[in-house]
Amino acid sequence: MPKPNAVSLGPMLDPELVTRARGALLGLVAGNQLGVPTEHLGTPAAIRAAYPDGVRDPATPPKASPYDDDAAMTLLLAESLAEQGDFDAADAAQRWVRCIRVATQQAAITHADGRCLWGAAAVCLAARELLHGNIYFVDEVVHRLADRAPKTLLDALHRVPRERQDDLPITVPGEFGYVVHCVEIAFWFATHDRTIEDSLTYLANAGGDTDTNAAVAGALLGARYGESGIPPRWIMLIAGADRVRQLADGLIGAAEPAP
Repeated sequence: MPKPNAVSLGPMLDPELVTRARGALLGLVAGNQLGVPTEHLGTPAAIRAAYPDGVRDPATPPKASPYDDDAAMTLLLAESLAEQGDFDAADAAQRWVRCIRVATQQAAITHADGRCLWGAAAVCLAARELLHGNIYFVDEVVHRLADRAPKTLLDALHRVPRERQDDLPITVPGEFGYVVHCVEIAFWFATHDRTIEDSLTYLANAGGDTDTNAAVAGALLGARYGESGIPPRWIMLIAGADRVRQLADGLIGAAEPAP
């Protein structure tokens, strides 16, 4: 991945917005790397057998790339958006529309099913709300997607505020990597008052599609708590963490209108 140009954030950008944007990308990468070792083990029992002390820190993906597929595709998209300056909408309404369009077009490259497209849009809309400090974002996302997103996705989002952690669809027999459940899980952790470390280590050891569940939840949790909410030792284990920060800065620079 080519190194992006450094972006001057300027004096007018909100520092809190910057740290949340950095937290979103770093949280996604950290969550992805936490879940990589346990991705194909299936159940909590199998994970405990392989890792008696549990998985507590991100692992380097066992590939030539420094990133697993979930993180790599996200960072490539972030790089493209930062370089092209595609988030240049004049007002909030235009940004909502553009956010949905970009999310669905990106998802269509690899996951063209409508549940995947609208699941991607839901996560992007949630991230946008969290970046601006709205932790009660579920109703807003449902409102924005009503009459467009599949009913299965909307039903899952409606469950989030009332759902217990033990009822989350993390390990479902005969199912692996179902996007609706991944979004539901990420929304649940992003709306409950648990630390990033507790949330992502739980998901890395909970079975199911551990790397993707932790990656998406990590992005939303990072957008909520900012970079400071991610354990420093985790950030030290992320390959090219400074580059990831630059990508986040570039996205903010491209998205925020010039004063």
